[in-house]
Amino acid sequence: MISQIALFFAAVFISLLITYPVVAGLRYFKLRQFIRVEGPQSHYGKAGTPIMGGLGFLLTIFIFTLICINVEMDFRYLALLFLMLCFAGIGLYDDYIKTAKKQNLGLTFWQKIMLQTTFAAIFSYFLVTIGYHQQIGGWLKYLYFSEPILFLLGSSFIIVGAANATNLTDGLNGLLAGTGGVAFLFFAVIANRLGLVDATSLCLIAAGAVIAFLFYNFPNAQVFMGDTGSLAIGALLAGIAVLMHQELRLIVIGGVFVLETLSVILQVGFYKFFKWRPFRMAPLHHHFELLGFKEVPVVLGFWGLGLIFGLAGILIK
Repeated sequence: MISQIALFFAAVFISLLITYPVVAGLRYFKLRQFIRVEGPQSHYGKAGTPIMGGLGFLLTIFIFTLICINVEMDFRYLALLFLMLCFAGIGLYDDYIKTAKKQNLGLTFWQKIMLQTTFAAIFSYFLVTIGYHQQIGGWLKYLYFSEPILFLLGSSFIIVGAANATNLTDGLNGLLAGTGGVAFLFFAVIANRLGLVDATSLCLIAAGAVIAFLFYNFPNAQVFMGDTGSLAIGALLAGIAVLMHQELRLIVIGGVFVLETLSVILQVGFYKFFKWRPFRMAPLHHHFELLGFKEVPVVLGFWGLGLIFGLAGILIK
């Protein structure tokens, strides 16, 4: 256990080191964020901040996983890295289009969904081919999640849903890095409790690498992780949950991401049918901003909420 804790701090240190030249490179090539015109006015000052900073912690996760986990003996983790890199690639391309067009519009919604669904399905299909769906137990087995087709569809939906939920959450400095890092830490606790050494190591590596990003992103952002980082975080988190057969706990531990997504669904749905918006702006963190709360207290509040959801996730039976 001591070695695994050391692994967490090593990931923090290396992520800090790798992200520094990444930020310098992004500044040199002028790959910068463009702010939504319809967003909160307080965000206009963030225009020009380098984007794609998620490359730093993603490289850390990739390198550490290859070193610390024998992926040649357990192809599940190699497949998980493939999933993370594919979603990072989608985000990277999306971020690049935004910088090239000099506006906050990249890939279309359906382009993103189709690409995400394809890679999530490939990952899920791989798990089906090795009979991973047959190991499902508990409530998921009662829901026939152990059937190949339902497992493939369900896992793909969870991965795509989680990736887009974390993408929506990435709207304030440090918000996703903090809540995402906390989520990985709680999954590390669950993995350790289940005796899954490799899963514990991967969760701690991811937690350390992502939390280190806060040095560059909170409270004042030197760089944004962009869709490059936010989509990859959600896909990796969901992929780990699927590998551990802890999909239902993901809903609880990732409660902040669920609330952010629900706020968008409710905002769109209520306006479409009733011409009324329940929130001043969605996702939820913008609602609190427009109520008059400063950015840092909102972020800290969401971190605290993430801790509560995480504790609930490891305590439920």
